[in-house]
Amino acid sequence: MDRDFTLADALAPIPTVEEVERAHEEALVGTPQLESQGYMVSFTKQSPIRIERKNGTQYVVQVIEDDPDLGQLLIDVFMTHGFEVRWATTKAEINQALRRGTEIDVLLLDRELPDANGLTILQAIRGHPQLNTLPVIMVTGLAGPNEVAEGLVAGADGYVSKPFKLSALLKSVQLVLGIA
Repeated sequence: MDRDFTLADALAPIPTVEEVERAHEEALVGTPQLESQGYMVSFTKQSPIRIERKNGTQYVVQVIEDDPDLGQLLIDVFMTHGFEVRWATTKAEINQALRRGTEIDVLLLDRELPDANGLTILQAIRGHPQLNTLPVIMVTGLAGPNEVAEGLVAGADGYVSKPFKLSALLKSVQLVLGIA
């Protein structure tokens, strides 16, 4: 797993027309919720089964976020709820974290990073044979219908816009892990 996940070299399979249409419909449905509540979590796909912890003891949440205050807040919140939390901010840290991706249970991924693009990272994950089923929730300030649709088409399992309620993000993680 020595791939550079921040480069658009080996991307995910091209989505079908139906997948693109479904993503755009989901994005349009969520826009009123975003406008009225200031955050959107309705696009978190619930796992039909409980995903087993990869390390056997705690679920591992990998956070890819460049804002140090938000990163620390996410670490504090998820650790308080019994998760192991890892954090990456730079291209080098992101690649190092994802090369150890078989240890990660869920990824919280920002779209806008100083030296990487979250959508490119997501596409590389979806195209990787060992990581293509890793639950990924986009956590970003880009929350228009087109941006949400792009994230869903790229393979996001959830899309949470900033600002958000911490309880809503925690619920999203629990949903994709099948523990809600």
